[in-house]
Amino acid sequence: MTPPDLLKLAAGAAILGLAALSTGVSFGRTSRGNPLLTAFLACFAVANLFGLVLLGGQAWLSPDAVRWLRVIEVPLVYLLGPLLYGHARALLTPAQAAATPLPLAHLLPAGLAFAISLLNALAPFEASPLGDALFQLSFHGWLLQGAPYLLATLWLSLRASSAPRGTAIQRSGLRGLAVVMAGCWLASAMNRWPPDAAPLLASIGLSLLTTVGMYLLACRVVRQQLRVRASTAAPVMVDMPASAEDTTHARYERSGIDAAQCAAIASALTALMQDERLHEAPGLDLPSLSQRSGWSPNQVSQALNQGLGQSFSEFVNSFRVAAARACLSDPSDLRSVLDIGLAAGFGSKSTFNSAFKRATGQTPSEYRRLTASN
Repeated sequence: MTPPDLLKLAAGAAILGLAALSTGVSFGRTSRGNPLLTAFLACFAVANLFGLVLLGGQAWLSPDAVRWLRVIEVPLVYLLGPLLYGHARALLTPAQAAATPLPLAHLLPAGLAFAISLLNALAPFEASPLGDALFQLSFHGWLLQGAPYLLATLWLSLRASSAPRGTAIQRSGLRGLAVVMAGCWLASAMNRWPPDAAPLLASIGLSLLTTVGMYLLACRVVRQQLRVRASTAAPVMVDMPASAEDTTHARYERSGIDAAQCAAIASALTALMQDERLHEAPGLDLPSLSQRSGWSPNQVSQALNQGLGQSFSEFVNSFRVAAARACLSDPSDLRSVLDIGLAAGFGSKSTFNSAFKRATGQTPSEYRRLTASN
C-alpha cells in the first residue's frame, strides 16, 4: 500500500468514527426530519466502513469478495443524496409539504445499483466490454446522481432564513453538513480520476479538510445535544422565595439559547401557528408543537416564556380567542357560540368561556351581542 493510500485510509477511518458518533447521537431523537438524518448518517458510516475494507484489503481480498462487498457499498451511496435532501425538506419546508414523503422514484437508482452489483457478484460480467461499462456506470454514477440533491439541500438551507421552520442553529448545522458532504463528493470524484489527471496533494488535502470538517460538525452536534439534555434535566432552585422572573431565568440558565434566539424562535412559532392554523386542533400540546416546529419542548417553552412572556396554553389560546372573536363579530356567521368555540380549537364550552373572558373581559355571548348592537 502506497503512502497516499495510507493517508486516505487514515482519513477514512476518522470520518467513519465521526459518522458513527453522529449516528449514535442522532438516533432516538424525535424532532422533525431526524429519522432521515439518522438514516443518512448510518448509510454514510456503513459505506465508509466498506470503502475502508476495500481500500485496506486490496492486497488480500479475492475478486469475488470485492464484488460481494460492493453489493452493499454501492447502493448505500446512492441513498445519501435522497436522504440528505429529505431531511432538509422535512426540517425547512411547511408541514403540509414536509408531511408528504419523497416519492419512491428517488430510491430507484439505489435499487438499480443493487441489482447490477448483485448480478455481477452472482455471475460476473464485468470482464466483457459492455458488462464493464454497465458496472462502471453503476459504480461511479452516484456522484452525478447525488449532486442535484446536494445542491437542493444547500439551496433550502440558504433560502430558509425567512421561513418559520428550524432555528438558526439548525439551518447553519444543515449548511455545514451539506458543505462537508460536498467535500466528500469532490474527494471521491478526484480519487476516481486517473493518477496523472488528479493532483495527488489536492486529493489528499481535500480528504484531510473533509475529515476536519466532519470532526467540527460532530463536535457541534454532540455539544448541542448535551446542552439540550442539561437544560431539560436542570433543576429549579427552590431553597428560598424567588420572583417569577428569577425562577424562569434559573430554569433556562443552561439551555444555551440567548434572548435573541428566543425572540427569533417565538416569532417563527407565531408565523407557524398563523400559516398552518395549528390552534384549530383541540389536542395540540407542547410535544406536538415541538415536533411540528423542529425545536425541542424545552426550547419552545423557553422561547414562549422569555420571548413573549406567555405560557404554552396562553400562547395557543391567544390564537383561538382571536379566531373566535373574528367569527363572533361577523354577522354572516350563523353558527352557535359553542360551534365557533369548538372550531377555534377549544375542547369544551367551559374552557372556551373562561379563556375568552380572561382575554376580553366578556363572555363569548356578551361579546357577540355587543358587536351586533354596534
